[in-house]
Amino acid sequence: MSRAHRIGITFSAVGVLISAFILGEKIGIFPEVCGPAWGPFGGCKTVEASQWSSIGPIPIAAIGLIGSLVLLVAAYVHGRTKREEALMLWLLAGIAGSAIEVALILIQALFIGEWCGKCLLYGATVLIGAAAAISASLAYARSTRA
Repeated sequence: MSRAHRIGITFSAVGVLISAFILGEKIGIFPEVCGPAWGPFGGCKTVEASQWSSIGPIPIAAIGLIGSLVLLVAAYVHGRTKREEALMLWLLAGIAGSAIEVALILIQALFIGEWCGKCLLYGATVLIGAAAAISASLAYARSTRA
């Protein structure tokens, strides 16, 4: 298993944990752990109460949890089997997830005016996982050219 796979798997697993925790807070399983002590990144309550925290009845954290699970499974399967379909899923999920995360960061900056530290940490896991997928894709392309 390559370094890109290990990084992708690790950061996707962390993303699963963070998104599951944020979802647990949203539905009342866990207490809120973000606030003034987080400084400028303590606006979690405001961000999570905004209209942007759900698509209809579906919390964004649930979508993030599913996305991180897809990234995790695809990275693991490709690392073990080298199946091209797993690599394409990993890459597609990474690019789509990154686009969504950039949009959510812009929404926090431009529309909500508050920053959620947990949300930003989660976003970093997606962006790093996507970078790992791109790296693995480039390595795969190089290996198949020979």
